[in-house]
Amino acid sequence: MSYIFVSFNFTTRRVKIVWEQIRSGWDEKKNTVLASGDVPDVFIGWGITDSDIAAFINVFMPLNSLIESYAPNITRMFNEQPDVKALATAVDGNIYGLPSIIPHRPNSFNIHSINRVWLDELGLDTPTTFDEYYNVLKAFKEQDPNKNNKQDEIPFDWAPERGLFTAMSMIGAYGNYAEDFSGEWTTAKDGKFVFLPVTEDYKKLVSYLHKLYSEGLINQEVFTQDYSQFQAKSKDPDYEIVGSTMGWSLEDRFGPVYAKDYEVLLPLAAEKGIKPIWPAHPPRTKYLTNKAQITTKNKNPEITMKWLDGFYTEEMSALGYYGSLDICVKKEGDKYIVLPPQDGMGADEWKWTNALVDAGLMYVSPELDKRIIAPASITERLEHDALYAPYFPKEEDILPILKFSKDDMDELSIIKTDIFKMVDIKWAQWIIEGNIEAEWDSYLNQLESMGLSRMKEIYQKYYDEYLGK
Repeated sequence: MSYIFVSFNFTTRRVKIVWEQIRSGWDEKKNTVLASGDVPDVFIGWGITDSDIAAFINVFMPLNSLIESYAPNITRMFNEQPDVKALATAVDGNIYGLPSIIPHRPNSFNIHSINRVWLDELGLDTPTTFDEYYNVLKAFKEQDPNKNNKQDEIPFDWAPERGLFTAMSMIGAYGNYAEDFSGEWTTAKDGKFVFLPVTEDYKKLVSYLHKLYSEGLINQEVFTQDYSQFQAKSKDPDYEIVGSTMGWSLEDRFGPVYAKDYEVLLPLAAEKGIKPIWPAHPPRTKYLTNKAQITTKNKNPEITMKWLDGFYTEEMSALGYYGSLDICVKKEGDKYIVLPPQDGMGADEWKWTNALVDAGLMYVSPELDKRIIAPASITERLEHDALYAPYFPKEEDILPILKFSKDDMDELSIIKTDIFKMVDIKWAQWIIEGNIEAEWDSYLNQLESMGLSRMKEIYQKYYDEYLGK
């Protein structure tokens, strides 16, 4: 994903903005840039985290007084939505990164989809359990549902790495847990912090996925593809080749032409009699933090804050998410009509081509959200989210977004580096090669030696504080 550096050239009353967009490799060069002190006046986007701010605290300017004095739109957002102010506030009481509240958001990032046309072609019912899903995927592989006389079907695919749209969303099939979309495979249960990769449910899920992979029912490149390749497979120009997958929306995954042939697959149960859980995390989907930071190098922070505050007006919030006026958005009275996408793109792809979207600065209040008229595919995405609502975890079993002290954050950073390296290796290795049962105890012992108990202790401390214990 891209990230933006901003430098200012202040001459008399004019402000010249010099933009530098970093499209790739930012994570690799970030520490070097921050440590060097050769930083821009402003960062905009999503490449700076709480951990970065804690590690390089002298690089980032506290924004509290600047917001109070020069940012009426941000101040209004904080007054109307105190939760987002709390999320933006560090343990030391300062705000270093500006947050955003974005429009038309579901409660869950992920939907599981399946090719309805293929099911009908093969005379199959929509699966509801893991066993039924296995049988459907096997039929997709063996019975040529796209009718091109080739065995080119990919029965099941998911996104690379440990972020969104992965098979980890299926861990709720056992009726106990749901991931929290943090990318760290964490959750909560009955007031306790839970690290999913050390649970019995995780072991069972990986074993099931190995069965699918070993029989060619999962994309054999699932661990080597990048995100663009993942997207391209579901939009093959000649034939529909993906039977079932994870993603943001049907149109985003398959494009406007193929999307009509797919439907939402409701959460699968590991076996009959279990009520599955589907992950949801409203604060993560609707409130975004660290969208902009002013650095201590900036010689005119007051003017900079005024400029940043301008992004939080109603009009700029609508345009910042969907794109330019009269190209992507039409204003009619107090309403903002999102125009149909162009160039054969779906609505999600079109907005990402024309706007900062989730990387942008904006305040879409609940009232404004109703006055931004979304295209049908966006509305459909919210309708699909509602189908999953009966399966969402209880509110008390959703791990909140926790804020850590610098010392604890530094310690967590060291511990998690080793732990996640091990988790990522074993997740792929066990799904491809199997043998999780034989290696499980050794795996747990290795994670323990890397500081697993200490990591859980730190998380639990802050979770207890959040719960008021």
